[in-house]
Amino acid sequence: MPIFIPFAVGGLVLTALGLGVKRVLGEGVGPPDAPEVRQARERHAAALAALKVARLRVRDGVVAYGDRQARAKAEVLEPFRGLMSRLERWEQARREDVLSPGAREVLEVLSPEPVSRAARRCWPLWGVGSSVPPATAPLLDYLEQGWLQEDGPRVLVEGSCLFTAAAPWASQPPEGLEARVQALEAGARALARATAFLEDLRRRLEALDACVAALQARAAAQLAYLDAPSFESGGEEPRERLRRLGVLTGTLLLLLRAPVLDGEGRLAPLPPASPDAEPVAHEPVAQT
Repeated sequence: MPIFIPFAVGGLVLTALGLGVKRVLGEGVGPPDAPEVRQARERHAAALAALKVARLRVRDGVVAYGDRQARAKAEVLEPFRGLMSRLERWEQARREDVLSPGAREVLEVLSPEPVSRAARRCWPLWGVGSSVPPATAPLLDYLEQGWLQEDGPRVLVEGSCLFTAAAPWASQPPEGLEARVQALEAGARALARATAFLEDLRRRLEALDACVAALQARAAAQLAYLDAPSFESGGEEPRERLRRLGVLTGTLLLLLRAPVLDGEGRLAPLPPASPDAEPVAHEPVAQT
């Protein structure tokens, strides 16, 4: 049985679909719908339900990748920072010889303090050390809470306003049977495009999570065999381990800094893979 967004006036309605809207389809007002309109309603409701599922998956993916970023910082980046500080103090190695300029810049931007709640909100989508771009704040709120509000900030996905797509009859039903069907069908198409975008976003988050996990494990293994006193003998093995650790940590830093979305809420380009470390997994491209 299709689920329609309920009728309400003057307030935010949280529906079974996880969307907050008002005055949406005018269900229960006026004579029964024609069969064409009922079928269009059902298709629109199915598209809306698919969007809800996709949003919840993205929300979970953001939380999971945020946790991964925080663990990588605590278990690899901070121990690496401490090791390099000791080696530099004892003139055994220099950061410039171990990390690329881009990786050093990311490490310098990161505070040694634990990752804050605000950072966990933002970093999975825009990279470590970033803040939420103002233009994307409504999108982030929607991903977290699932609310759409007629008189609130517009949530734009793939160029379409989600409230308009979810509530094509927000003000009043269009005049005429054909216009009503067309409004519902246009809304369903926009919802389908938004759902496809969210699925791409989820796949990107999962690919980054897996790649960061692999780099984190390899870098942690190198860290376990390295400490500052091991360099005092002047042997070659600690320096070779430090070189490999520098490659892994540098790749990890650049990957953690890579945004998933750009400042307008579109998917950002994939970061380049390093030939010396785990490559970034490219998500499969959906066939249309």
